[in-house]
Amino acid sequence: MPLTRRHAIATLGAALAARPALAQDFPNRAIRIIVPYAAGGTDQYVRLLQQDIAQRLGQPVLIDSVVGGGGGIGANRVRSSAADGYTLLFAGTAAITVVPRINKLPYSAADFAPICNLVALPIIVAAKRDFAHRTAQDMLAAARARPEGISIASPGIGSSPHMAAEAMARAAGVKLLHVPYPGIAPAMTALLAGDVDLVVGAPGIILPTVESHGILPLLQTGATRSAALPNLVALQEIGLDVDLVTRFGFFAPKQTPEPVLDRLAHVFMASAATPEYAQAMRRAYNEVLLQDRAQFARALATEDEVSARLVRDLGLS
Repeated sequence: MPLTRRHAIATLGAALAARPALAQDFPNRAIRIIVPYAAGGTDQYVRLLQQDIAQRLGQPVLIDSVVGGGGGIGANRVRSSAADGYTLLFAGTAAITVVPRINKLPYSAADFAPICNLVALPIIVAAKRDFAHRTAQDMLAAARARPEGISIASPGIGSSPHMAAEAMARAAGVKLLHVPYPGIAPAMTALLAGDVDLVVGAPGIILPTVESHGILPLLQTGATRSAALPNLVALQEIGLDVDLVTRFGFFAPKQTPEPVLDRLAHVFMASAATPEYAQAMRRAYNEVLLQDRAQFARALATEDEVSARLVRDLGLS
């Protein structure tokens, strides 16, 4: 056998032998979790578990906020990291399914190994105080009768709320007039001023204004009612096949060893499966949604397919 071929086979054999050893020894140093958003927001979902995760793994857990590109800069940094389980991503799924398509970033969902999902953030649609249509069904009927006659503000083109609103509109056969703003706060200001009819976004900012300013929550875009919002109708209840919530979970670079992924998923889900964590999330109108590797991968694949279609149809790519 030629020396070069013999050397290649030996190198491959050594690499394959090292992978189980790596998994058995994992972890033997600190684990870094990149959250691709500004500190003080999504990172709190992990910081609440940081100490418990570190104790379960027996190693320090570091949490870094890497801001920019709608989550794309942090996601891409993890994508290009070593596939050894020591650099992970905690992000909303839109950073994987939507952001790279819109911003033309050098990654896709196929570049990541889903580990597990922890949290689901409902997306809601609310109406201005004097909006004539007081139920989701009436609003959609009016929109069907008047294409682009009802305006809807979102926190930006390609944001999860924007995608959810477009999915809702397509399922209902209606055309809303989308008015993008640079964030949910200015979108809410426009709604309160009566400049737009509807707003779509996360409940943490929208719902506190319901009692103080009299705005009307109409619906949520998940398949079923969120436990955090039990009185708000879900789209599938009114016959629309839409299931879009913002999932927040852990990802690793693809090719990360399976035993390492299994170990991380077990630890993360065990740490989050407490009444205290559920209560903390519910206070922020979020819901704990634990999905293991297989469940999270299926959900991500479905969302990726929906996002690809929406981005293409809206001409955002």
